[in-house]
Amino acid sequence: MKCLSPFVRYIHFRKVTFLVITLFVLHTMICLIFTRTLKGDADCLQEETPQKGLKDGTLQINSGAPMPENPQPQTYMVTEDALDPLPIPYEYLLGSRPSAKRYMAIGISSIKRQKENYLMDTIQSIFDQSDQEELEELLLVIYLADYNASVSRETAKEIEIKFKLHIAAGHMIVISCSLDSYPTLEGLKRNFNDAEDRVKYRSKQNVDYAFLINFCANLSRYYLMLEDDVKCANGFLTAIKNSVTERNPSWTTISFSKLGYIGKLYQSRDLQQLARFLLLFYDEMPCDWLLDHFYKCKAQPDKIQVVPSLFQHMGSYSSFLSIKNDQKDDEFQESVRKLGDVLPASCFTDIEVHEHYGPENVCKHGAGYFWGKNMIPGNTFRVVFGEAVRLRRILILTGSSEYPRDFLHSGYLETGKEKTEIGGIQTCREFRELGSFQNGHFEINNLDKVIGDKIECLQIRVTGVQKEWLVIKDIDVWVLK
Repeated sequence: MKCLSPFVRYIHFRKVTFLVITLFVLHTMICLIFTRTLKGDADCLQEETPQKGLKDGTLQINSGAPMPENPQPQTYMVTEDALDPLPIPYEYLLGSRPSAKRYMAIGISSIKRQKENYLMDTIQSIFDQSDQEELEELLLVIYLADYNASVSRETAKEIEIKFKLHIAAGHMIVISCSLDSYPTLEGLKRNFNDAEDRVKYRSKQNVDYAFLINFCANLSRYYLMLEDDVKCANGFLTAIKNSVTERNPSWTTISFSKLGYIGKLYQSRDLQQLARFLLLFYDEMPCDWLLDHFYKCKAQPDKIQVVPSLFQHMGSYSSFLSIKNDQKDDEFQESVRKLGDVLPASCFTDIEVHEHYGPENVCKHGAGYFWGKNMIPGNTFRVVFGEAVRLRRILILTGSSEYPRDFLHSGYLETGKEKTEIGGIQTCREFRELGSFQNGHFEINNLDKVIGDKIECLQIRVTGVQKEWLVIKDIDVWVLK
C-alpha cells in the first residue's frame, strides 16, 4: 500500500472535517424546524381552542369537542382571495359610491403644492367640457394624498364649496387614506442614482395611484387616469367612446395624451392587476415607466396613441419641490366635438401632408385634424359627400391654439355638384364660389336661401402664397330638415 504524501493526507482530512460539519448543521436545522412546528401547533391550539370555552371572562379549554384527526383544508379562490379589491381603509371626505356602474371613472391623485395649485381648474375643466348626457356617464374620483390629513380636509372643503351641485348629483367622490396603510418610504433603493427625496416622492406617488386605482376597480366599465393640472378638450368623453368602439377589445392601455400619466385609459377588468403591479414595484422606478411595462406584460405589443390629444398639461410647477415644469402636448386639440350633422363623406387634397395628419382626419368623426405644408395658390382641400345634400349652415375652422399662425391666410370656399372621379380621386365637375375665409374662419347661415339645389362637394381653394403651414380643425355642416 502506497504511503500518502502529507499534502494528500491534509486534503483528505479537510474533506472529512467538512462532511462532518455539514451533517451536524443539517441535523441541527431539522431539529429546530421540527421543534418550531410542534410549538406552532401548540400555540394554535392555545389560541384557537379556548375561544369556544369563553365563560365569565375566563378562558377554558372545551374538552368535550374532540379535535378531528384530519382537519379539512380551507378553500382558496384565486379570483376572490388574490384579485378582488385590496381591503384598504379609505376615508370618504365627500360623496359616496354610486349604486350603479358608470361608463367611465376618472381618477386624479393630488397633493397641495408649495406654489401654484391647479386641482380646482382641472375639476372645472372636466365638468365644463362635458354636456349633461356625458356627465351622467362619468364619475370623478379625487384621491387627496397629502402627508398631513388636515391639509386634505381643507382641500375637500374647498372642493365642496365650489362643486356642491356636482357632488349632490353624484358626479364626484373625494377620498383619502392614512399613511399608516402605506409601505415604508424610508431607506429605499436609489435606483438610477436618484436623490433620496426623489426616490421617496416617486415611490409614494406609485402607492397613491395604486390606492386610487384599487378604489375605482368596480365603479365603471373604463378608467381614465389624469393628473391634477390638466385641461380637457370639449367633448372628450364622446371622442374616447368613439375610439374604444373602433378597436378590438383586447387592448390594455390607450393613451389620449403624450405626456406623463395624463389620459391613460384602462378597462376595469385590469385594474386590480394594475394596482398590485404598482405596489409590487413601487420603489423601483417612476410610475409612467411602470405603466409602460404593464401593457407590455399584458401582451399589448405597441403603444396605442390617439391623435389628437384630448388633454393638455396646464401647470407650470411640479408637485415635487415646485420644480419648473411647463411641458405642453403639441397634439392637443381644444374641441373634438362635431357641432353639425355627421354625414358620410370622403376628403381629398393636393396639399403636402405633414406626417399622419391626412385629410381623412377631418372627414372621420372625432379622428383629429389636417396639417399640411408648402402650399401654393391653386391648392385645394375637398369634401365629397356620399349623397347629394341640401345644407342650411356651414362652419369651417382653421388654425389652432398651439400653432396660431397655421390658419388659412387667403382662400375661399366652393360648392360643387355633378360628382365624378378623375384618376381614382373623387371630385365634382362644376364648382361655384361661395365666399372667402376671414382670419382662417368661414361661416354661412341660411345657405338654402342662397343655393336652392343640393350639393355634392365642398372645396377650400388656396389663393395666396403662404409660408406658414395649414391646420384644418373642423368642417361642420347642418342639413336642412
